[in-house]
Amino acid sequence: MEKTVEGLLDGLLKVTQRLEEVVSVKGSEPEEWLSLLDERENLILQIQKHELASESLSFSQKQQLEQVYEINQRLIPKMDVRKQAVQKQLNNLQRTKLAMNSYNEAGPNGYGAFFDRKK
Repeated sequence: MEKTVEGLLDGLLKVTQRLEEVVSVKGSEPEEWLSLLDERENLILQIQKHELASESLSFSQKQQLEQVYEINQRLIPKMDVRKQAVQKQLNNLQRTKLAMNSYNEAGPNGYGAFFDRKK
């Protein structure tokens, strides 16, 4: 079923607002974000199929696009901060794992002391 441009833009605005709500929740999971981002991407692709020119949009449609743009401008920094926090946790976990592997590695040890092996 082919949707109208008005319906697609309205759907895009609603999904973007839901994404903002989910991202604003402190303990939200990125998997929730992904489903909403996929839904937004599908709507954007459908809108692009209509080959819209900005001149052909009504005033209300332009306002909806402006609202989506403003929400995106607020969302991107929040998502980047969360991404950096997750990346920092991942790096710390990898460092801890590497350190544990170096001390727990099977090899010669002398009653609590460990011997460096040249590689």
